[in-house]
Amino acid sequence: MKEIQVEQGTPEWLTARLGMPTASNFDKILTPGGKLSASARKYAYYLAAEAILKRQLESVDNLEWVAHGKFYEPDAVKNYEFVQDVQTRKVGFITTDNGLIGASPDRLIIGANGGLEIKCPAPQTLVGYIADGFGDAYKCQVMGQMYVCELDFVDRYGYHPELPPVLQRTVRDEVFIKLLADALTQFCDDLAEVIRKVKTSGFFEERAAIVTAQDDAYPHG
Repeated sequence: MKEIQVEQGTPEWLTARLGMPTASNFDKILTPGGKLSASARKYAYYLAAEAILKRQLESVDNLEWVAHGKFYEPDAVKNYEFVQDVQTRKVGFITTDNGLIGASPDRLIIGANGGLEIKCPAPQTLVGYIADGFGDAYKCQVMGQMYVCELDFVDRYGYHPELPPVLQRTVRDEVFIKLLADALTQFCDDLAEVIRKVKTSGFFEERAAIVTAQDDAYPHG
């Protein structure tokens, strides 16, 4: 496990995770039921494009409930710390030792080998969590966080200032984590092969030659 000291949401954080499968998207590789996801190939194409172009392909900053979650996250953390009588710390970006797979829990719990994943959803979504629990929502994400960050548990904490909070602790499921680890290994191999095929197409060498020829013909003054 390696932690990169960057602030989540910053350009540095986005750069650190470019082209890398991350826990919030592990359900695109393995389903909560432990089956390989039909979305894996499409997700590999997306990450390959990021890796080759060296930039984020889209932004979610303007999505209403993403902005809502960012706004209320500090209050949710304070509420969780008070109710649980614990302290937490911010996390940058954590990768496996080989640097191929990443995760960013919202917080790590000081004095315990656990993480915190804050969810500040729309009121109707939180009502569902209150009534029926989280179910399989975010299962792959939190299990993935435990795998990448070598944690014993992750607390999911649903928060809205006008509704009761919801706390669900998820502990390591070694059988599921083994399935996830194997799926991720295969996914990374497939992703590397996609990138290799694109990079060896000849396009980039031809474009570099054209750019070099233009620079030689029209040197910058």
